[in-house]
Amino acid sequence: MRVFIAGSHTDAGKTSVSAALCYAFGLEYFKLIQAGMPTDSQTLSKLSPQTKIHPNGITLKHPTSPHIAKILEQVCYEGLAIPLPASSHLLVESAGGLFTPLDSRLCMIDYLAASKLPCILVGKYYLGAINHILLSIMALKQQKIQLLGLIISGEQNPQNDEFITQYSQTPIAHFLTFNTQEEFQDNALKLKKQVEKWGFD
Repeated sequence: MRVFIAGSHTDAGKTSVSAALCYAFGLEYFKLIQAGMPTDSQTLSKLSPQTKIHPNGITLKHPTSPHIAKILEQVCYEGLAIPLPASSHLLVESAGGLFTPLDSRLCMIDYLAASKLPCILVGKYYLGAINHILLSIMALKQQKIQLLGLIISGEQNPQNDEFITQYSQTPIAHFLTFNTQEEFQDNALKLKKQVEKWGFD
């Protein structure tokens, strides 16, 4: 089981969802590009301390787009050359949204397409979210990337769910807000039951 976690926008809740899936399915974690501190790997290790966390593909200190941070820090890399860990139980978390720059030329979606990994899209509801989510789904389909489903993190909206499902024929699962470690674990197991219906196991 290898899967790529992408977001419909920055701060969609990818890291919390990634932690939940790693916790529930026993997956290993790999952050493709980290821009800013503290790192998402640190957040994940607190939520799911038993998860094996691989070193980031690229680590940048500035909390900005990678194509800018790499210039500021004089870091030279080619995004498509970032190797994936040799694991058959791997979750790969992208940075930002699908069209967040990967390097100076390409975007996250280009790495996803090259990796040929199936994708789970993570979104969050706010004014304009439906537009961002549907555009992301359309982009994945145009690139012929396998989309397993959409996970909505945080506040839920059944009317929005219904519209997105009807329009895009994409299954939706929910990962609720949590305040304690116990709530996180409970929500992670609830998410697992939903995602298993997509054939993800």
